Amino acid sequence: MEPNERTERIGQWIEQYANRLIRLAYTYTRTQSAAEDCVQDSFIKAYRSMDRFKEGSDPFPWLAKIVVNECRMSCRRTMREIVMDWLPEPGWMDSTEETYLRSENEEALYQAILELPEPMRNPIILLYFEELSIEQISDILGQKTGTVKSRLARGRERLKKMVEGR
Repeated sequence: MEPNERTERIGQWIEQYANRLIRLAYTYTRTQSAAEDCVQDSFIKAYRSMDRFKEGSDPFPWLAKIVVNECRMSCRRTMREIVMDWLPEPGWMDSTEETYLRSENEEALYQAILELPEPMRNPIILLYFEELSIEQISDILGQKTGTVKSRLARGRERLKKMVEGR
């Protein structure tokens, strides 16, 4: 593939997938700046290894796998605990009571998801927030589909107990 074609394709992927990948990376790094750094490094790696991408397939699972691996490497490099503060999505909010309550419920649910252990948290985020299939999640996480399904079930059960206990 020509360098111009690579540059154009990676530019399209950045425009199309960067926000989703940053949200995914955030579940690992738990800081916005570290998530953005991991995604940026991942796009560089994707650019360099674009020859390994299977033409005609959906690029998001391939990119997500690179991001997950980059985040894991980043966490190993830092070897420190990251204090997590919930970062709301950018945008404005109505001042109505309903919007406020919905926001509070969404924050509580998101906080509970982030408190799940990583093996349960990541499949839940990939399934419900990124709307990936079990097979795509299995490929991204490098696990069998049965493992992904059982971790989803255990994660949902734990999440239910956490939310009901609040």
